Amino acid sequence: MSHFKYPVKYFCGQRLLMHSEQYIQQSLRIVSNDFPIVGETGIDGLLIDFNCGLRLQIPEGNWHVRIVDAESGLLFLDRDASGITFVSLEKFYVEWEIALWLNGELVFYHQFDPRGQKIHFNLSKALGDILALLPYVEQFRRTFDCEVTCSSAFPCRDIIQTYYPHIQLTDTPINGDDPLPPPPEDSYACYYLSAIRARPTATTADMRIVPLELVGQTILCSSKLRRPSKKIFTPTAPRSIEQKYVCIGVQASANPKCWLNPGGWDQVIDYLKSLGYRVLCIDKDRSSTNWNMTVEMPKGAEDFSGDYTLIDRVNQLAYADFFIGISSALAWLAWSVDIPVVLISGLTAPWYEFDTPYRVYNPLVCHGCFNHRPHDVHQILECLEHKDAAERVGERLYECSKKISARSVIGAIEQLIADHNLLEGRRGN
Repeated sequence: MSHFKYPVKYFCGQRLLMHSEQYIQQSLRIVSNDFPIVGETGIDGLLIDFNCGLRLQIPEGNWHVRIVDAESGLLFLDRDASGITFVSLEKFYVEWEIALWLNGELVFYHQFDPRGQKIHFNLSKALGDILALLPYVEQFRRTFDCEVTCSSAFPCRDIIQTYYPHIQLTDTPINGDDPLPPPPEDSYACYYLSAIRARPTATTADMRIVPLELVGQTILCSSKLRRPSKKIFTPTAPRSIEQKYVCIGVQASANPKCWLNPGGWDQVIDYLKSLGYRVLCIDKDRSSTNWNMTVEMPKGAEDFSGDYTLIDRVNQLAYADFFIGISSALAWLAWSVDIPVVLISGLTAPWYEFDTPYRVYNPLVCHGCFNHRPHDVHQILECLEHKDAAERVGERLYECSKKISARSVIGAIEQLIADHNLLEGRRGN
């Protein structure tokens, strides 16, 4: 049963797309808009809030509504209305300016202003996205001096509580494929932060062409919000391993993101051991199977898999000389800890994740289709270029990853070691 008293009319600044039912349904996948509008205006029956877009309930009568963006002057809506609920398809930051006339007389005016208000954020279910987007939540809080609440996936709650103490967590975490929870009833505005591109009005930019590190800027796109400084996660416990070690992560949320060169990890681990390093595999599981492929912990690595908290992983990473991994949450966590990261990637473009001088990819083969091919969220990790010709060119499936050589990865490690003087006086220790 709908919580809206009147029929809903969706509106959108991108006028060519307004009448596409598919576009509307994709936009509404962000979060259901069907929870009560709670913002009182002092006028009977007239309600407004900014919880996942602008939502405006107009009672019956001779009303005229005008909605613009106060920063740019872009006109969203200018029409007569009676007994209707308007909901914007835009879910990103807009400096809404709303004016309402009743019987020709201006009776209500409001310009969106988050300063001093309670703002709620629903964070993506993807851990890497959360680590990339959290600095923007904190920057928003600081910029507008507002009270910030947040719903997040359970594993990230200890990270937020430890390193972002001014962000209040709600009691309802985001779990698996459960519907996103509505914001607290006293929220002035709510935003959904995610890098998934199947939600076309969640952000101002095509997510294929924006580095994940900058996605927050395209959602909370106020001219007043500057790019935040990097948040460094400091360890919460002393070093527990005396010997020099390196951490690796070979698994991801979907195995097509992994380094699929057979034997590649074994060669890299043998090289690291020849330098006197212990090699700790800190994936959650020893083995994962999805997308018709299995990725296992390399035999030469030490098994540090298990159900560790993210704070435990921070403490493991903080004392490592460096991290070697793929486009995964562990890579983002290592980046947040501020240790050098060797990032092996083929599916994503070399500029997509955070900036590291030790990015390893093969530009001579098909690569980066995650960022340059049109697709929806269900196709996001298929071998888009070659999946339809598997029998003819089966050897090219996932060549972006399979044809990254161990020699290339070892070369990046050698450069990292030289840049940071990691073996000076220590070889063989």
